[in-house]
Amino acid sequence: MYLRKDDDIKKLVKLIDPNDKNAEWLKILFIDVTTKRRNERVRFLEEMDFNVVAALYYQIYDKYFTHDEIKELIKFYSSEIGSKLARYKSGNSSVQFLPNELEEIEQFKKTSTGRKYNRLSDEIVHQHLESVKKYINSLR
Repeated sequence: MYLRKDDDIKKLVKLIDPNDKNAEWLKILFIDVTTKRRNERVRFLEEMDFNVVAALYYQIYDKYFTHDEIKELIKFYSSEIGSKLARYKSGNSSVQFLPNELEEIEQFKKTSTGRKYNRLSDEIVHQHLESVKKYINSLR
């Protein structure tokens, strides 16, 4: 079955944020914005979910990665080691890696897509924060 690039980006975002930490982070961030407008606060917290997070990430991944690269990232983060790495990156400090797992991660980092993803990771975070700021301002 052929998935469109936007569907694959949404799948990738879910894989790299397995515990919806970004949605929780956004809820906390937006409480300040909605404090003065109590009625809107309830509505916002009900609406803030994974779909909003995926929408905020979409433009970033669409801009920097081809559909084939998105598929490669999905393949890696769908694997046991990729899933474990995502849990670790999302704050699960109890995750520990065996030497062979670290080697597998290093092998992925050496691929064209892995190198590109690592090189752009700071830019992805920066642009995501900019998207969040724009979204916050749209709520004011």
